Amino acid sequence: MTTTNTYRTAYRAYRDELGAAMQMSDPDLSAAGLSVRQRARRESARERLLAARPALPSVGTSRADVLGSLRPTTADQISRMQHEQAHVLRMLEAGRALGQIIANADDVRALAIADLVETLPQTLESQHGDEIIAETHGLVFERLADLGVESAVQAREFEQSNAPALAWHRAMTEAAEGSDASVGAWQDVYRADAKGYEAARAGLDGNVDEWVRRFDLANA
Repeated sequence: MTTTNTYRTAYRAYRDELGAAMQMSDPDLSAAGLSVRQRARRESARERLLAARPALPSVGTSRADVLGSLRPTTADQISRMQHEQAHVLRMLEAGRALGQIIANADDVRALAIADLVETLPQTLESQHGDEIIAETHGLVFERLADLGVESAVQAREFEQSNAPALAWHRAMTEAAEGSDASVGAWQDVYRADAKGYEAARAGLDGNVDEWVRRFDLANA
């Protein structure tokens, strides 16, 4: 069994355990007693999933760290960023797509967009604002690396050499917090391990996710 097979097998086992917890019944237990057993089974499954995660590399700079380190600090830099943000807003109003603007941006404009995206109407008015921000930051990071910004280039090289471990660690960690990982986490897995992604995601039972959501709310 390959290493990535181990990760996807651990994830599917976790989902199976959640499904089994959901279906538990015992006529001799009260509702509260059954809930205690379900919680214990879920916690045990969670611990096994976390234990099966790949080890993270001991060094490396995250994308968020790269973007944070490149934020403007001087008055001139801040002024230029604000100028670029105003220009980006005009382009958006004219119908240009944000992704297209990023694809043609220089480093200053790209960073201005990373700072601006959280306050854009399309972000604030969406139920998926966090995903829009994450996707935009990802596009900005890739553009910076393509432009040769050293910190972004180094971080991307680190990611590429450790991609499967980083992606599966993130997905398994997020899944352990509920029932499933975020879209962004699974996108990372798909890019690093397409076969593993397909095997992990095939035929998942959405009822499990809904049960976990309701169970957590009831036991908060």
